Amino acid sequence: MDGLRTIIRSTPEKVVENGQFSLGCYQAPFKEVNFLHANSPYKIDLELVKKLQLREWQAFQIRSKDYFFMIAIYNAKKLALVQFIVFDIRNNKKIRYEKKVPAWKLQVPNTLFGGEASYSSKNFSILVTHDVERHKLSMDIEIKNFQKLPDVKAQITGQHDVEAFRPMVVCLPFSEKRAMYSHKCLMPAVGQVEIGEQKIILSKEEGQLIIDDHKGYYPFPTRYDWVTGMGFTKEGKRIGFNLTHNQALEPIKYNENCLWLDGELHPLPPITVSRPEGYKGTWFIKDEFGYVDLAFEPVVHTAVDVNLLLFRSKYQGPYGYFEGFLKDQKGTKVNIDRMFGMGEDFYLRI
Repeated sequence: MDGLRTIIRSTPEKVVENGQFSLGCYQAPFKEVNFLHANSPYKIDLELVKKLQLREWQAFQIRSKDYFFMIAIYNAKKLALVQFIVFDIRNNKKIRYEKKVPAWKLQVPNTLFGGEASYSSKNFSILVTHDVERHKLSMDIEIKNFQKLPDVKAQITGQHDVEAFRPMVVCLPFSEKRAMYSHKCLMPAVGQVEIGEQKIILSKEEGQLIIDDHKGYYPFPTRYDWVTGMGFTKEGKRIGFNLTHNQALEPIKYNENCLWLDGELHPLPPITVSRPEGYKGTWFIKDEFGYVDLAFEPVVHTAVDVNLLLFRSKYQGPYGYFEGFLKDQKGTKVNIDRMFGMGEDFYLRI
């Protein structure tokens, strides 16, 4: 697969050195994600301007046997929100907790070596503590008296061991001065989630978590397609994937597409997403080299469509099932058999 996939390199300490982005795909976390030290992509080279334009978030997809959770702390400065979604896979039932918040009340760290992501108010709090050196990610969530929905209390711990479970760490260029960073990793997770009187257990044998630690100076407007899924093979191996079609330059060289299999990372080529029957029909995810061939059948939809003159947001985010195959870096076919996951079609002008 040489020449068709990104090359995984050793990781520098910082994502920005001497004002320049360290572009590439890396095998370990950055010690410091210092995006504000980059040369300004804007006419006014002030830290305040860069800070107001930097989009940053942490998002987590979590699986137990019968439930899927989506948790996000999202800060685009002009738009900021916290989100907790639980989906009952057996009964196709979704409960969505989402709150728009002032940007200055969110915290997204610049490191996974001791950093915290958080939001706290009297009825909605999320605290995520990162300690990569000790192979630990811990999450505490409490939501109560929120829009007549059941109260939530959750404690979840991920085994963020980047030697045993290889991450996909990237810094991708959008232009000469604009770039994005992402650290994505599939890991085992354990814990407990209480929703009203219901108690959901994430066991060591079944619990899984994908983190997306993310920062970027994005193009105007921003567009991307993204799909992800996780589960286990018939042989019991932990498996997941991340596939994105975004605005990064030189996508064969710079992309974040990958297969995780039994802790190993397998980079994948650029992909495209087509929807010949619209968002509620089957999505087809393919590359041009025969390494990615997936069909995604949505079962539950989330849609946002806001048009306020200077602000425009269109979003489709269904949950559903993937069928097809991916190939590892040796070209061996890995079957994807009704794997649960989600997709996004995203457009933002802000």
